[in-house]
Amino acid sequence: MNQKIIILSILAMFYCSGAFSQPDCINEGANEIMLNGDDWSGLIANLKSRHRANHKFTIVHIGDSHIQPGVVSDEVRRALQERYGNGGRGLLSPLALASTNQPGDYTLRSSSSISSSSRMLSQGSVPLGSMTGVQVKFAGGATTLSIGTRGAGDEFYRIMMFHSRGDRFTVSQQGRQLKSVAISDYATSYVLSSLSDTARLHLEGNGYLYGIRLLNSKRGVVVDCIGNNGATYSSYCNIGGFASQLRDLEPQLVIISLGTNEAHGRFSSLTTYIDKLLSSIRRECPNVKFLLTTPLETQQQHSRGYSIQSNVAEVRDMIINYGRSHKIAVWDFYRVGGGAGASGKWISSHHMSSDRIHLTDAGYHLQGKLLAKALLRLFDLDPVTPETDESIE
Repeated sequence: MNQKIIILSILAMFYCSGAFSQPDCINEGANEIMLNGDDWSGLIANLKSRHRANHKFTIVHIGDSHIQPGVVSDEVRRALQERYGNGGRGLLSPLALASTNQPGDYTLRSSSSISSSSRMLSQGSVPLGSMTGVQVKFAGGATTLSIGTRGAGDEFYRIMMFHSRGDRFTVSQQGRQLKSVAISDYATSYVLSSLSDTARLHLEGNGYLYGIRLLNSKRGVVVDCIGNNGATYSSYCNIGGFASQLRDLEPQLVIISLGTNEAHGRFSSLTTYIDKLLSSIRRECPNVKFLLTTPLETQQQHSRGYSIQSNVAEVRDMIINYGRSHKIAVWDFYRVGGGAGASGKWISSHHMSSDRIHLTDAGYHLQGKLLAKALLRLFDLDPVTPETDESIE
């Protein structure tokens, strides 16, 4: 075998296995959730509730291109589901159907071509109205949609289909029309013929598909991931009906990981848009709790090479100050990741990519593990032994 191929193969094995040691700047002592005066006791009690066999504790993770691949959210999902039970895979966005990258633990394939689609930074002639930041319409008003999950324990028996307002799909499985239950103008629920990690569904309807949510028959945690390349706080504020659709997920906790794109663009109105987004969600979900996360230090390119993007530190301070003044919880990834000067160490340890903005796969796994650890530290202040195997009879 060619020596170059051998070297590349070894490097690939290191990247995939996470064998590179983590950056030596990680601040484990700072890895905590700062509640800033907010009371999460009810949230934690709800998480640990044993009183309803089908109880779902839902976390919605909203973000940008750091979140779109799903790695960070999946680390949180796996850690919390192992501790408190697996309530289902959660929300699948039709990202690949709209010709962009999507998480690798699920598939959505259509037998029909896509006649129209919109993404957050690539909108078509129809304004973006999807909570997930992506929407697709099937040619001819019909398709066979193949759904698959690849994660252990991600079998599903019930789906929630999110669609353009009032445009419900008629859904059949193996020639049998599935009974539908309208959740809202944007969401419809269907029960499948059996529990499985795959399903082939025939859809008829002229509306836009926004996303599909997969649930099982067990109680436990569901982590719904909404990530979009280039997203900012204002991007989500500009989606019509965003908070109304989010309500259908019945979230107990909304984690928002934004700020990188603001730091590389305009951010003078950042706190205005943070407040606007949180206020709109709170109107629809009055009991929800929020967790804001700060972005890791990045670098910017110029004619002489790269330098620290100093705006990230300013954006970080704005997010922290908003949390303190509004009693909103914050996870300070900027500080946990090493603070000022950390980006060089993330690069040298192969946890930050060559663009010096995004992380590598190993980097995102590390970020997710750190966030999950901070959440578990808080939740397990009053530890319980969960019962994770109870199903609906």
